[in-house]
Amino acid sequence: MYIKLRVDLHRPTFVTTHKPHPTDSYHIGQLALVSFLHTRTNMVQYEGPYSGQQTFRSFTKTWHNKPHPAISPLRSELSAAGRVVFITGGGSGIGKATAIAFAQAGAEAVAIFGRRLETLQAAAEEIRKSNPETNVIVETADISDRQSLEAAFANALSKSGQSKVDVFVNNAGSLKPPKPVVSYPEADLRASIEGNLIGSYNATQLIVPLLSPTANLLNISSGIGHIKPVPGLWVYSALKLATIKMFDYLQVENPDLNVYNIQPGVVDTDLNNVSEFTGEDDVNLPGQFNVWLASPEADFLKGKFVWCSWDVDELKSLSTEIKNSMLMRVTLQGLPI
Repeated sequence: MYIKLRVDLHRPTFVTTHKPHPTDSYHIGQLALVSFLHTRTNMVQYEGPYSGQQTFRSFTKTWHNKPHPAISPLRSELSAAGRVVFITGGGSGIGKATAIAFAQAGAEAVAIFGRRLETLQAAAEEIRKSNPETNVIVETADISDRQSLEAAFANALSKSGQSKVDVFVNNAGSLKPPKPVVSYPEADLRASIEGNLIGSYNATQLIVPLLSPTANLLNISSGIGHIKPVPGLWVYSALKLATIKMFDYLQVENPDLNVYNIQPGVVDTDLNNVSEFTGEDDVNLPGQFNVWLASPEADFLKGKFVWCSWDVDELKSLSTEIKNSMLMRVTLQGLPI
């Protein structure tokens, strides 16, 4: 069954696929982001196996589901020359696409981390093909295993030939099959906490001492952390929201760093398949968007939650309004404090 996303104001249409769930009779309502209270908001409507319609709002008039020129890693303004980039979960999906995009942008070194060596090695070959000049580093590690991750980070930095990391992409995560609150296995809950919240906590604590003074930290999050409840996905939603708040605090406690939370679109990944949602957003959209977000052009979004589908030129035109406000922050709707 298909959920067709209709975007008004002449936006393109894209389709996501959802495998029906026994509890499929709910509405995804208005996002609880202050940015969507803005007068420039535009409606994006889903139709599908749910009763009625589900409505999202977009901060920009233009909505993207594939790469576009403004976020091209080949733009000189987005150059990553001389930069060292670390990406957890870098062997596949959004992590691999992000690594390729940073290599295309001329990064000095790109280090990818994951649990499966063969997957990482195959990804490394693709990254090297995108730019033979980039030093591509592979390290196996499980983010829930603090010791292995600490050793992997140290090894990768040594192999980079540099003394500091300039961009860190917190991308690794895991997801158990969706189930309602009352029947969710405790073992799955504990494993999910370890593989998501504790893993992100480990990675963040270990990476901060290795960062350059004004490094970029990109937390690959999900809109599931702030939309109306989707039956069965409560654990993933709760852990994504917890991680968003962790990075919010990290930004406040480390004001010189540049911290961002990102909704990376709906792409066809192993994790999305477990959630019973698959999408037709191009995986290179978040990959290239992450390069843009780590560039000086996106400095005004520091500390914000942003969707990769939003148009960056429109965002830049509102930079002054966005920068020093509660726009694009997860907060209590109607009470922007």
